[in-house]
Amino acid sequence: MKIRLSSLLTSALIMSAAVLGLSPAARADRPWQDAHVQARIVGEHELSLPLAPSLNSLPDGSPFALGMTGKIYRLDPVDSRLTLLMDELPAITALTATSQGLWAVTQAPTPALLNIAPDTGVILNHIGFSNALAVGSHISALQVTDSKAFLVDDGVPAFVIIDLRSGHAERLLEGAPSLSSHAPLIRHGQPVTTAQGQPKTGGNVRFLLLDHGKNWLFYQTPTGPLYRIGTDILTDSSLGPAERIEAMTNWRRTPSLGGMTISRDDTIYMIDIEHGDLLAFGADRLPWRLLHDEKLYDAQAVTLLKGRSGVPGRLAVLTGSAMPENGMNPAPTTNHQHLLEITLP
Repeated sequence: MKIRLSSLLTSALIMSAAVLGLSPAARADRPWQDAHVQARIVGEHELSLPLAPSLNSLPDGSPFALGMTGKIYRLDPVDSRLTLLMDELPAITALTATSQGLWAVTQAPTPALLNIAPDTGVILNHIGFSNALAVGSHISALQVTDSKAFLVDDGVPAFVIIDLRSGHAERLLEGAPSLSSHAPLIRHGQPVTTAQGQPKTGGNVRFLLLDHGKNWLFYQTPTGPLYRIGTDILTDSSLGPAERIEAMTNWRRTPSLGGMTISRDDTIYMIDIEHGDLLAFGADRLPWRLLHDEKLYDAQAVTLLKGRSGVPGRLAVLTGSAMPENGMNPAPTTNHQHLLEITLP
């Protein structure tokens, strides 16, 4: 059964929770500080094909990308060569990678959750969930545990929870304020505008991360702030909207972002497109600035890579744009996207 936050009482609870979440926690945020040892850009490659703002890596650090037409590509982190996984796969709108393989959401009009073998592209599981969507829904991100899939709908903001065993899908917290942006999107210190010259907001929820204990989901819009909610809160059928809203915790105020990823020690790496910085925020809640570089103003996505011998860890960052910022015109015939390789301190 769909739970819709439409009553006056529920709306009041949502707004109260949002106000409470945005005030004391945000005011107490420590400012970003330069790390004693900085990250370094150690490689840059121009990409041969236009990519959507989506990068994901298996636990072994093998990266995958999503093409503008919804195709899945293996990404060679050495030379950024793209290899199509399987041409027969349906068009994909969101992708993530786990120890179970790749998990993907197919595009409308028949959206489904797919489990895909990363070596062959064979579909291992197929779960339809149209009943949990609304008119205008668009799944922007997902995370998967051993038994549940957690999806965020940025078209009509909500969480969608899918039981991997039964296939049951449920829509939760539709319209919650933390799932929508309430600030202008800033890039290189300037508001991003539409074709008509109007400031653009960050849109709705785009980023979704899962901690490695699979207890917490971190989510946010491109303009923040960063929120946290327990996976058990979303799966406990005894809880109602009010209890879930109270559990949506404002975790950290952030600038406008062009990508987020999380490491095995639950450090969240963020690409700040407002100031051109690589940021790190760990379980200790200490905010670090690891790198400043002009290239990061154009970041679109980020993922962790496997560390080379003697190297602690690396990031791959997708930069540039496959289409104009206003999204009004088709992608150009030449691609201006690059992949940066960053070594972490």
